[in-house]
Amino acid sequence: MKKLIVRVAAMAACVVGSAHAHHSFAMFDGQKLVILRGSIVSFSSMNPHAWISVDAKVDGKGKSERWDIESTAPAILAGMGISPKTLKAGDKVTIGIRPLRDGRNGGSMVFVVTPDGLPHGAKPEDLGLDVATLKP
Repeated sequence: MKKLIVRVAAMAACVVGSAHAHHSFAMFDGQKLVILRGSIVSFSSMNPHAWISVDAKVDGKGKSERWDIESTAPAILAGMGISPKTLKAGDKVTIGIRPLRDGRNGGSMVFVVTPDGLPHGAKPEDLGLDVATLKP
């Protein structure tokens, strides 16, 4: 009986810890889609969310600025065809993001178009975008 109680308590602690560790997506503007064009600075494939840093221009205009993009878990990215070998420093990419509401250079990844012209993540055409115009 003691072992059962210890097991149940351990499982409950895991669930509570996982729920506490995850955050809301309220910081991102789900109504806006920003298209960034630029070069990968770094790609950190770590749990619970991978991070992509890019030097990019919004819609390819203006000056290039550093953007830090939150993505999903590495296992989910792998299902989309994205691995640490897919996004390398210096690679030219186009990234669609839901921007931060506070105006800082950051957001949540919707899709990324890699140097080979392939989109990963949400399908740009489902968002009313022409994939051909998104090639880096």
